[in-house]
Amino acid sequence: MISCEFLFKTPNFLVRKYLLFKLSYTIDLAMRKYLIIISMALCFSQDCDDNMLMFDCDGLAFCNNEADFGFDCYVNNEYCDDFNQDGITDSWVGDGWCDDGEWGYDFQCEEYSFDCGDCSDDFLNTHGYCNDIPVEHTFNHEGLSRLYYIYEPNIIQDNPPLVFIMHGFTGSALGISNYSGMNTLADEYGFVVCYPQGTSDQNGNNFWNVGYNFHDNIEVDDVSFIISLAEYLQDEYGYDTNNTFVAGMSNGAEMSYKLACETDNFFKSIAAVAGTMFGVSWNSCNPNPIPVMEIHGTNDNVTLWNGDYNDTYWGPYPGVEEVIDFWVEENDCTRNEELILQNTNTIKNRYFDCIDNAEVWLYEEVGGGHDWPNYSSQEIWNFFSQYIFNLGDVNGDNEINILDVMQVINLILLNQFEQSSDLNEDEIVNVIDVIQLINIILN
Repeated sequence: MISCEFLFKTPNFLVRKYLLFKLSYTIDLAMRKYLIIISMALCFSQDCDDNMLMFDCDGLAFCNNEADFGFDCYVNNEYCDDFNQDGITDSWVGDGWCDDGEWGYDFQCEEYSFDCGDCSDDFLNTHGYCNDIPVEHTFNHEGLSRLYYIYEPNIIQDNPPLVFIMHGFTGSALGISNYSGMNTLADEYGFVVCYPQGTSDQNGNNFWNVGYNFHDNIEVDDVSFIISLAEYLQDEYGYDTNNTFVAGMSNGAEMSYKLACETDNFFKSIAAVAGTMFGVSWNSCNPNPIPVMEIHGTNDNVTLWNGDYNDTYWGPYPGVEEVIDFWVEENDCTRNEELILQNTNTIKNRYFDCIDNAEVWLYEEVGGGHDWPNYSSQEIWNFFSQYIFNLGDVNGDNEINILDVMQVINLILLNQFEQSSDLNEDEIVNVIDVIQLINIILN
């Protein structure tokens, strides 16, 4: 006889369900469902908090209070928190793992449609379980088939902003989609998110080629890949060429810095979480001014706050404050202020009055580790959104009116050129731009 204690100390909840399924077939069929209900109630009443008692789509209960589960919420369950205390809030549906009922129990249920495509099926979204799941695509670049995911908000405007989010070393595109929370913000603010996937190195780990010591023989050109993918998405789907941004976690953050160094303002601004600068990006970076944001824990034990010029594994790298000082100098920021981020242990250092308004923000998470703090995505979008370019808003006051017309006319009279006034992008500011601006206002 399988005891209640044995059944619920088994680490994998699918195994427990399978054992329960086998147990139920050893008794009279008429009594089976009643015994299951009674057994589950007795066991859960002993060791399952209310906010961790969950049900699958067959109504079978299970407890989510063991770290071995690896997940924090299932489908659209009311409760979704970091129950397993791994620093990440992730879900079962759309987690990239195909849970196909192989344990012998019909855990999937038809309406889950095999985890919203985790099993490479054409899923139906009848009950909305698959909302907020990005769509997988491939892109051929330099002879490699590269994987990426796109998330479009439910209500999307024409020519929407495009935000790239890049995973960390050994991570995945789908993984950072799950834990970053950026899709929720995309729905709220109307931008598109692209989650590209790095390639695998000699040890089978996903990575971005930023110049680590142990990647010295790898020639994957990830800068070219990201730029080519961005141009393809802009051309194919009409995403905004003037409002494309990039952010990343750890190795993805370091890739963001590399893109800032090497792409001449292709991106409007960058945001880095728990990252630094490596190799050529640090030693030879000669960028145009670009807005930069960094979020970093002072107790990060992977990318050290103070850097490590003696690191022989990853390679030598500067400290966070040294990186920020570099960008403050490059952007010629002349003023700064310190703010305390509400309800956190985070100090926001803002450097402003910079060339082209290219501010530099550093979020110093006091005592924080190597992670993506829960406020990161919102603060990243707050940073990006102040650089959204609206065609016709020549003076940058977020309104398109007669003041913009006057500024364009003034530039013509002074024989001066500003990119924001070149509405038809012919590299000349003249009366044609004035006419186009008036049409924008009238329409």
